[in-house]
Amino acid sequence: MSVPESRGHTLPASPRSEDPLWRVRVSLIWRIKKAAVPTQPAMPWPLLLAASLGGALTIAVLALTGDAVGTPILIAAFGSSCVLVFLLPDAPLSQPVNVVGGHMVSALCGVLAHAFLPTEWWSLGLSVGVAMATMAALRIIHPPAGGTPIAILLAHESWGYLLTPILAGSLILTACAIAYRVLLHRLREREGEQL
Repeated sequence: MSVPESRGHTLPASPRSEDPLWRVRVSLIWRIKKAAVPTQPAMPWPLLLAASLGGALTIAVLALTGDAVGTPILIAAFGSSCVLVFLLPDAPLSQPVNVVGGHMVSALCGVLAHAFLPTEWWSLGLSVGVAMATMAALRIIHPPAGGTPIAILLAHESWGYLLTPILAGSLILTACAIAYRVLLHRLREREGEQL
């Protein structure tokens, strides 16, 4: 005798199968196991390695450029941006307008919040919420940019933060991502297969 479970699975029979709590516990375990299965399709190894190398080189270029010009151009949110633009280059959230626009809008929200509000728990939440709403209204959502207002408020950054590192860094990151996409497209055409 077995107890029916959703999605065609059956639970093993047990002397305790008449106990409703036993059914709930076993059902919960099955659901947790099902939830632990990755939801994304496997990425081909050549593409995975190329994307990872592209992200690593982009972060290195940002750090090296900042060292060369004597002004930091690398921020933590650019690491998250690399995950999107290199691993999911065709996603709407990974497009150049989203990367540059999302970071700029969020940074502007952070700088405005810092200029007019004290750095408190509520101003941190308010600045992120306003940044989210503004990105959504302008249709330039870029999730990594959501952390930028927090960084600005906690580090007490000023208006200059909009140019360096935000604008300069997001433009360099976007240029690297576009170069990666062009190279990937040419490799796909030359080999005649989907990477």
